[in-house]
Amino acid sequence: MTPARKKAYLLLLVNAVIWGAALPLVKPSLNFVSPFQFLYLRYLIASILIFPFLIILLVKHRPSLKTILYSVALELLATPISLGLLYSGLKQTSAIEASLIAATYPLLITVGGIYFLKEKQERREWLGLALALIGTGLLVVEPLLTNRIGKINFSFLGNLLVLAHNLLIAVYYLVAKKFYQGKPKFMVTGLGYLASAIVLFFMLNQAGLSTSVTLLKAPSVALASGYMALFGSIIALTFYIKGQDLIEASEASLFIYLTGVFAIPVSFLLLKESVTWPQILAMVIIFLGVFLGESRPRRLAKPKA
Repeated sequence: MTPARKKAYLLLLVNAVIWGAALPLVKPSLNFVSPFQFLYLRYLIASILIFPFLIILLVKHRPSLKTILYSVALELLATPISLGLLYSGLKQTSAIEASLIAATYPLLITVGGIYFLKEKQERREWLGLALALIGTGLLVVEPLLTNRIGKINFSFLGNLLVLAHNLLIAVYYLVAKKFYQGKPKFMVTGLGYLASAIVLFFMLNQAGLSTSVTLLKAPSVALASGYMALFGSIIALTFYIKGQDLIEASEASLFIYLTGVFAIPVSFLLLKESVTWPQILAMVIIFLGVFLGESRPRRLAKPKA
């Protein structure tokens, strides 16, 4: 395994841990703010934190206006556009339906990587992807297996919105892999945070929702916004883009399945949510899938004649 691949795996693993812990931390904050208000606070804090570094990087690298505009447009595709679609879809459809659909976007990245980036998949990578999908599917149907689900409301429009999010976020990662090659990752993501905060500010004002920083008075809102601004945005997203830069986009997408695995123990510790046998089994299957998909057989040196 090359040093670059080892570095990519480490970056993507840290990303999975950070994003896996996000939901349990964010969930309590949504009792006090709307999803879009939370996104605004998240990117407002992220913009403030990264702004000095962004200025330094802009002065040092002097990117062209075209690079700046393309970076801003690409980051707006990821947020607030795709996340807006996701939250809107989740609000209208059932959690199970939304989760089933949302679990497909790493597969879209894999397929897109093969067709648009001309990436090749080996047999073990397909097997790893299949195991990761099986494990994710088991997590999704877990409420049915344990009789923990009540009345389910379905929404065709909600499902379409979640599917639209998947398509947009897959396009984002595929385009980002190609366009961000050789560009400072803090610079391009920093431009995105600033643009997202500005766009969300005007969106919330048009909707008559508060954009006051007094929303951060609620401890859960302050904790979630700060965590997602520093760790979820500045660190995790930058790590994912950098990790994807070093290996194939389809390989990097396998690590996304680990976020659900890490969310389970964090939910148990922070929210006291119970852990069931299907969840434990799913965690094992997903770990095996990612390990199989990312493992590299050691090549034996040819004996000298």
